[in-house]
Amino acid sequence: MQTVLIGIDLGGTNIQGAAAVNDTIISKDKLATHSQQGPGTVIKDIAKLVLELAAGKKIQAVGLGLPGLLDVDKGICISSCNLGWHNVHISRELSREIGAPVLIDNDARLAALGEWSRGQAKDCKDFIYLTIGTGVGSGIVINDHLLRGPSWSAGEVGHMILNPQGPECACGNKGCLEALASGTAIAREGRAAAAANPTSLLANNLDAIDAASVFAAAGAGDIAATKVIDTAMAWLGLGVANLVNIFNPRLVVIGGGVSLAGEELLAPVRTQVNRYGMKMQRETVTITTSRLGDTAGMVGALELARRGLS
Repeated sequence: MQTVLIGIDLGGTNIQGAAAVNDTIISKDKLATHSQQGPGTVIKDIAKLVLELAAGKKIQAVGLGLPGLLDVDKGICISSCNLGWHNVHISRELSREIGAPVLIDNDARLAALGEWSRGQAKDCKDFIYLTIGTGVGSGIVINDHLLRGPSWSAGEVGHMILNPQGPECACGNKGCLEALASGTAIAREGRAAAAANPTSLLANNLDAIDAASVFAAAGAGDIAATKVIDTAMAWLGLGVANLVNIFNPRLVVIGGGVSLAGEELLAPVRTQVNRYGMKMQRETVTITTSRLGDTAGMVGALELARRGLS
């Protein structure tokens, strides 16, 4: 019987999955995440997706990426704000549903693994992947090794504190990179700018303001929106400069929804790295956006499954 590997990227909104035979993806699909119905429903939905993707073939292993704090060895999601989960034995329960081993890891790290195996960072031994969306996450590869840390929590760069007097972050601290430069932060500051500037393009529909609409208004020349974007990108660039100084990567890959801004994001980030980066580090780093886009986590989950068998 032909065998398949399955990769699943579990997010707060969608569950994306793919099946691969050898090194070729043969099927992909996604469905909505019904996290409000509890982990049992979500696990059954994942199992249904896995079995549909396998299409009767024998499942060798499933790689699963999910947001939050994890015990990777035990296959437990300790805590996930996005999903509302606490101490969910996800590997055990999903494995019971599908009859195959399930390996888990943090979704941002698996997105880095995806870019490393099939994307912008292919064959790169030292790079940092940043995902800028609802929050800010990362995967860090140094000397051909993906950093995980003794408690599987390495790479929480979104909670690097850049301004202790800054806005409150979901983690409870103030002035974290996530609170200053995430899509959520850009939308928050966009709403504040619209309220303070009734002639701004942003004021046309306060309830619909998100990061994309703030970037669009800035691109159309709106002064209030431009100030919001300039400020957020300056903070992001400062965060990247710190990472470049500390880790000396060859490459920084930026993914997540905010990365769709392309050069509007990259130009100010590079400016900040050139300003604050140390000479040796800034002269040897390339900063670019993701090649895999929102499929990076799914591709990384496939790679996790593949490596779990080796």
